Amino acid sequence: MKLKDFDYHLPKELIAHKPADKRDRSRLMVVDRQSGKLEHKHFFDLPDYLQPGDVLVVNKTKVFPARLIGNRLVTGGKMEVFLLQDLGGGIWQALIGNRRKQLGQVIDFSRELSCEIIRSQFGRVISLAFRR
Repeated sequence: MKLKDFDYHLPKELIAHKPADKRDRSRLMVVDRQSGKLEHKHFFDLPDYLQPGDVLVVNKTKVFPARLIGNRLVTGGKMEVFLLQDLGGGIWQALIGNRRKQLGQVIDFSRELSCEIIRSQFGRVISLAFRR
């Protein structure tokens, strides 16, 4: 399995920008594996789809504003960066768009903030050193 296997287009109007007022009213897409049929439900419908012996995994991670738009110092080309994990000391693990990247490449986000690509790990996953 490769990271690019998870790339897909999602229209902006379908992206939740804040949680539903009543959390169980959040939308739930149900896919019938046999027929491929899609159903649009709500999370309060989830128990209708669970069978004895099923396992439900709960993800309790929190989302933080992690999307940065910058420009390459040398060419001025646009770079989109998604921060994944703070490694400490101004170093972050990040995911970048399908753009060419090079070790040592500097990305400017503003006059006060830039970063340098210091490690390429798994294709689009990189480590960045931030500086002000």
